[in-house]
Amino acid sequence: MARSVVLLLVATAALASLLSLLVGCASGSGGGGGEGAPSGSKDSVVKTIRIEESEYTLKPAEISLQKPGLYVFDVVNSGGTTHALEVDGEGLEEYSKKIGPGQSTKLRLDLNKAGTYELTCPVDHHEEKGMEGKIIVKEGSGGQGGY
Repeated sequence: MARSVVLLLVATAALASLLSLLVGCASGSGGGGGEGAPSGSKDSVVKTIRIEESEYTLKPAEISLQKPGLYVFDVVNSGGTTHALEVDGEGLEEYSKKIGPGQSTKLRLDLNKAGTYELTCPVDHHEEKGMEGKIIVKEGSGGQGGY
């Protein structure tokens, strides 16, 4: 009987440790924010936007965002050659990793200033072949259309 009590106490302590670890992870401790960050947090993702790359286009080629903030771009290569995504403007210059045909990657961007950002594929002069577009970030959160 004493052995059962000891085993029960050990199991309870282990479960309590596991629960405290899970609660700590869920509350965002130790992380860098992201899509799971609390609403209103500085690190809250406003929206995830899919960009499809192929020879030699970006879809969509023009993206209108209703307000500055943190955005995640899901970059998908639906073409037959390697691509990447570059975003440049308003003091920001960021690149995704190169992705092969059928692959994808995510690019987190803090588009914290209203304005126009250029989208291009920086691989093998693909921009010169038409792989270019733009992101327009508006001042406020009102309005129709866009993301």
